Amino acid sequence: MISNAMDLVHENSIFAISLLQNRFDQSSKLMFLISTLFDPRYAFLFYAPILYSLDRYTGRKIMWVAVISEWSNQILKWILHGERPYWWIHETSVYNKTGLPDVQQFVITCETGPGSPSGHSMVTASVWYILIEAWLRHRSVDSTKSNLTAKLAWSFYTIILAVVSLSRVYIAAHFPHQCFLGGIIGVAVAMIISNLDTDSLSRRGYLTGGFGLFASAMATYVSLRALGVDPMWSVDRALKWCAKREYVHLDTTPFFSIMRYVGFFIGMGLGLTSSYSKSASKVKFTLGMKILSTILAFAVCKASEYIKIPMISQLFFYSSALLINIILPYTFVALIPYMVSKLSVKGKTKSK
Repeated sequence: MISNAMDLVHENSIFAISLLQNRFDQSSKLMFLISTLFDPRYAFLFYAPILYSLDRYTGRKIMWVAVISEWSNQILKWILHGERPYWWIHETSVYNKTGLPDVQQFVITCETGPGSPSGHSMVTASVWYILIEAWLRHRSVDSTKSNLTAKLAWSFYTIILAVVSLSRVYIAAHFPHQCFLGGIIGVAVAMIISNLDTDSLSRRGYLTGGFGLFASAMATYVSLRALGVDPMWSVDRALKWCAKREYVHLDTTPFFSIMRYVGFFIGMGLGLTSSYSKSASKVKFTLGMKILSTILAFAVCKASEYIKIPMISQLFFYSSALLINIILPYTFVALIPYMVSKLSVKGKTKSK
C-alpha cells in the first residue's frame, strides 16, 4: 500500500518534471548554474572559509551546520531509501504499457546517493538560515518581532530555497517532496545549531565528535546490511541508468560524503583549538586583514577542487579525501589567520 502511494506521488512528480523541462527548455543553463552554485560541497569550500575570515562567530556556526546537515542528510538518505527520477522511470512498472515519459538527463543529473531528502535543499536551508540570522543580528534587527526588514530577509530566504529546489527538480535529480523534506530538516538543524554553544568544545571533544560522526554512519551501514538492505544500491542504479558513464562521479557517493564531513569536523576542531588560532585571536583584525584572509582562504579551497585523487584503490581514494578535508579547514581556521596576524605585526613594527 505504501509502495502504491509512493508510485502515485512519483508518477505525478514525473509529469511535473517533464512539464518543467519542456516549459523552461531555454533556461537549462540557468538551472545548471543554480544547482552547481548551491552544491553542498560549497558550504565547505566557499561559505565556510569566507565567512570565518570575515566573522569568526558566524563562520563557526556555518561550519557546524554544514557538517551536521551533511551528516544527517547522508544518514537519512540511507534510511529513507529514496528514489531519484532519472532512474525511477526505468525501474518502476508504472510505465510498462504507456512507454517512458519525456524526462531528460543532464551532465549534473547522475548523482549516486539515494534521493531523499535533497542534500542541496537541506544544506542550503541550514547555511542560509545562519547567514540571514547573522545579517539581521549585525543590523540589530529582532527577527522574532514583526519587522519589515526581517520579513524581507526571510522572504528572500524562502525564494532561495524555492529556486534551488526548482533547479534540482528540473534536472531530474530529485522529486519535489524530497526537496521540501530537505528544506524542513535543514531549517531544524540550523535552529538547533544556532542556539548551541559551539565555542567551548575542546580538541578532545572535536576528535570524539569526529569519531562519533563516522561511527554513527558506519553503524547505520552495518545495521542496514544486517537487515538485508544494501546501502549502496543507489550507486548501482546510477551506473545502470545514467545516460553516459562519465556523468557518474565518485565524489557524490555516500562514502565520499562521510569522508568530507568527518574530515572537515576534525580539521575544524584541530584548527580552532590550535596554538596558531589562539595566537591569531589575540590580534584585532582590521578590514584589510580580514579581506586578505578571505582571499587566501578562498584561493586555497578553490585550488583543492583541482586535486584529482587517483583511483589506485577505494581505500586510497577515500583516505586521501579524508586527509584533504582535514587539511582544508585547519588551513583557513588556523594557519592563514596566524600568518596574516604575524605579517600585520611585522608591518606595524617596521613602520614605527
